[in-house]
Amino acid sequence: SRGGNCQYPLQQGAEFVVIDRNAESIGKAQQANCLTIVDDATKDEVLKRARIDNARGLITALGSDADNTYTTLAARELNSTLPIIARANDEDAQRKLQHAGANRVVAPETIGGHRMARLALRPVAVEFIETVLFSRKQQLLVGEIEASDDSSSVGSTVRQVEEKFPGVKILAFKKKDGDLIPSPNPETIIEKAGSLTAFGTIEQLEALERYCGSSEARANLLKK
Repeated sequence: SRGGNCQYPLQQGAEFVVIDRNAESIGKAQQANCLTIVDDATKDEVLKRARIDNARGLITALGSDADNTYTTLAARELNSTLPIIARANDEDAQRKLQHAGANRVVAPETIGGHRMARLALRPVAVEFIETVLFSRKQQLLVGEIEASDDSSSVGSTVRQVEEKFPGVKILAFKKKDGDLIPSPNPETIIEKAGSLTAFGTIEQLEALERYCGSSEARANLLKK
């Protein structure tokens, strides 16, 4: 994948490795303190070194549709149940990637690397509604956002959160024990370690995610 897309999974505490032959991409990934393999991701032995057999998911966003297709084919052969998200530049490539075994194929003009990472880490929440909707040329997404124990959102009501982030709609709230509250009452209290399923623009959801994150994560974001 392109090395510049590391920040979101790093913030989520995900363990992952970046595979690329491109020196610039690898350099960006290493600067972000990502694990890297400087090699060809289309090769079986390289994917095996990255522990593809034990992977939670694969994002293939290499420079060419051919490389993404070969990587998808190799990964699917090595791990038949692996969730694979691939980037395609045209409709023909999209069809080929789907036939190669990609679970989700996205176009770069529709969804960026950050969204691909969100799809990989939280596929159920993102697919709650069609991944990307367009409204007056804005990208509207559904995302699941966790409220950490020391989050600023803990103790607030759904109404207060929506008022703080105009345009965001809270569709559901999941408690720590897994109990799901669809269409929560505006006075529902946000609890520790719960999660919000929210609808809004990319920028709105990212702002809400920062607000719901831990104080340490917020401090790191401020430093950056």
